[in-house]
Amino acid sequence: MRDPEIRNILHSYLSVKNNHIEETIIVDELNIKNGLARIDVAVINGAIHGYEIKSEVDTLNRLESQMLHYNSSLEKISIVVNPKHTKNVTKEIPYWWGIIEVDEYENINEIREAEYNNYLIILDALTFLWKNELVNIFTKFNIDYKKSWNKSILIEVLSENLGQKILLNEIRQALKLRKNWRN
Repeated sequence: MRDPEIRNILHSYLSVKNNHIEETIIVDELNIKNGLARIDVAVINGAIHGYEIKSEVDTLNRLESQMLHYNSSLEKISIVVNPKHTKNVTKEIPYWWGIIEVDEYENINEIREAEYNNYLIILDALTFLWKNELVNIFTKFNIDYKKSWNKSILIEVLSENLGQKILLNEIRQALKLRKNWRN
């Protein structure tokens, strides 16, 4: 089974799993850290939960570099694997990552539930937002800024002025309100 089939099964599973949580959105191919990485599927509601798919034709060669980017940016992370990868990913991924197995019969088995990520770096999480979304946070909290500031300065100033919990909530809200994902 390849990525598209696993992705469809995962979407159905996540829709059912999150149907009781208001304002849940499911996004494919969410850019991490301005495009340094991309998570296959993200569920955004009370957390930003990324799901990385490793099908039977995938290798685990990029997993180590993907983990660095995901660990610094996402609140929760799960890996979705073909059974042939389960043993190897269990050795490679952190204990707090979730593991979901999808077999050739389209059975889905959540082997381990994801826990909250204590290694998140708020500066990296803020890169999910576009410049206008960052400016909206400045306006909402009456924080002074200059229109000439680039995105990285806006991120730095926000992280100095607001706590991580507030900023994560603002990131989730902005992503849920976003209309045009591929600008």
